[in-house]
Amino acid sequence: MSGCEKWSPATWPPGCWGSSAVPSSARWGLTKFAGPAKGRSGSRASKSAMNDPFAVDPEPFAFHDTLPPDATGSTATVLGLDIGGANIKAATSDGQAAAVRFPMWLTPKRLLDELVSLAAGLPRCPVWAVTMTGEMADSFATRVEGVLRLVEVTAVAAKRAGVTELSFYHVEGRFVPAEVATTEPLAIASANWHAMAAWVVRQIDAPSLLIDIGGTTTDIIPVDPTTGVATRSRTDFDRLAAGELVYVGGERTPVCSLVDSLPLGSRNVPVMREVFGTTDDCRLVLGFCAEDAEDKQTSDGRPRTMAHAKARLARMIGRDGDDLTTTEVREMARVTLAAATRRLIEAIAQQPTTHADRWILSGHAAQAFLPGLRKAYPLARVRSLSDQVGQAGSRVGPALACAQLRESTGRFR
Repeated sequence: MSGCEKWSPATWPPGCWGSSAVPSSARWGLTKFAGPAKGRSGSRASKSAMNDPFAVDPEPFAFHDTLPPDATGSTATVLGLDIGGANIKAATSDGQAAAVRFPMWLTPKRLLDELVSLAAGLPRCPVWAVTMTGEMADSFATRVEGVLRLVEVTAVAAKRAGVTELSFYHVEGRFVPAEVATTEPLAIASANWHAMAAWVVRQIDAPSLLIDIGGTTTDIIPVDPTTGVATRSRTDFDRLAAGELVYVGGERTPVCSLVDSLPLGSRNVPVMREVFGTTDDCRLVLGFCAEDAEDKQTSDGRPRTMAHAKARLARMIGRDGDDLTTTEVREMARVTLAAATRRLIEAIAQQPTTHADRWILSGHAAQAFLPGLRKAYPLARVRSLSDQVGQAGSRVGPALACAQLRESTGRFR
């Protein structure tokens, strides 16, 4: 994604969302953060950077008391970050957003530079509020190791950016400093869904389902203006079992994980059990996303163009792209996305019926699934997050949520 898109957080419409604006900026005394917990970072920082791709600056540091005025005139005080396994997303509390593809499992050594670069492209903020799912990448042996490493690297990036306060979102709905995050890593792991839901709760006036469709997964979360995030689930395991986390998304889901066969003319041809094509290729050939010849984060490392997406899908049935017409490939893509949508429909059916008729739809891949969802639930009242915060804001939802939530809560609690 290039550039930043401005959105207006104070224009929430009445109705399903309620009429109140996002809470205005709260001012607070900035609490200094002294870095990762003692005794944890030292042993890792002593490793050679050649042997440890996440080795970072071992020197202790204190954050600056103040930042220079931002040259853009931005009023942002908080930068929200969502560090994923495939993307890093950022949003400021006054309304700018950016995202970058980042395959954590392939290029972990670049994480520090990516964080610094992403932050530098947005207005300077004295406070960072961070959530993550990147600890699930197989760069790490365990989720605990992943959280500890991501906390450590983020702390160094914050130091370089001149940040005065760094906090991490805890799955119980609060922000904690790094020394707490490193002692409760599993409460920090994959908590971005809860941040998103807690933020949406502030904007609704009736029980609803938050359906957030990303590149890899879909979150289906009951939310209630009275009881808040209306689920007892806290871990990915809990959420998978409850149908609140579905491993289907609009980018990375392999075609072969969704269908056993694909249509070609009058025949249904069994698919090859290989990751030749993905849901991203399906969205592209159906026109739900634009071509990007510079983007090569695809299953075969070739560009995200119509021609290459067509070839990747054709290979699923042992053919080349030139062998098939565009119409034939689009039918294959349609069948694949329909199968993916059925997985979401099944998960929605597991949720409380009191929430099922009002949906808050978010995520950059949502539009590809919306037609099938509407067909299955024609009476559902659907509000799209992108209508409120723009496509860029919807794409970086958890980062935006962290920025807004952190700004409204003040000091750590």
